[in-house]
Amino acid sequence: MDNTLIETLKQWNIMTVLPLTVGDFQLLEEYRMVEKDGNPVEYRLFTYENKENGWTVRAIFNPESEEYAVRVDIGMLEFALIEFITGSFDAFRKMVEERLARIIHNSYVDRKENFGVILKHKGLPDLSWDDFLPESYGGFRRLIKPNDAVRIINGSYMILSYYDKASRSGLSLMYNVLRDDFFAERRVQNFPNLVHDFDTSTLRELEAALRKRLLPVLDEIGADRDKSLSE
Repeated sequence: MDNTLIETLKQWNIMTVLPLTVGDFQLLEEYRMVEKDGNPVEYRLFTYENKENGWTVRAIFNPESEEYAVRVDIGMLEFALIEFITGSFDAFRKMVEERLARIIHNSYVDRKENFGVILKHKGLPDLSWDDFLPESYGGFRRLIKPNDAVRIINGSYMILSYYDKASRSGLSLMYNVLRDDFFAERRVQNFPNLVHDFDTSTLRELEAALRKRLLPVLDEIGADRDKSLSE
């Protein structure tokens, strides 16, 4: 990266123009290059980090595409907020200062306040999920449950997440608004595979599948996780 650009970025006084906290998210000033296998991947300007659940929202500059972006990591998934992607630093700075804190609050802090009408109509807030979704199991921690779902990408919400941060393994369950269906994904050391045990379009069938198959599926993921760690 050009040193002049780096100095320009560092003139952005983020600790004075952005809130230091948003809910449990703490603002961390970074201004550093992140490398992978010796190659620059992203220049990280700052990160909002939730130490309690491990989630982060970070502002970056991609040296390859020469674009600025905001990336969200909620454990089982990492994605970019497409509305922030731009090649203009001035435009990026303006959007971040005006909108980012509100988006973090509505999307990742008080998620129930931003619960979509479609999800309410589907009945997700109405079930007593805690009756059959344990807070933790087999080394996996429940980070998301259906009545505080997180909007992700491609018209989907992540409605359930069990995650083991140390091994980057777990199970996530999504609801796609456009297709009106539920689908799941498992990860072992962040390597993804679809899980078809919870494929359905009705809440009644989903509840039955979760009651019957959630713990066995987590057992399978846990066994694969432990095997991969021992190899």
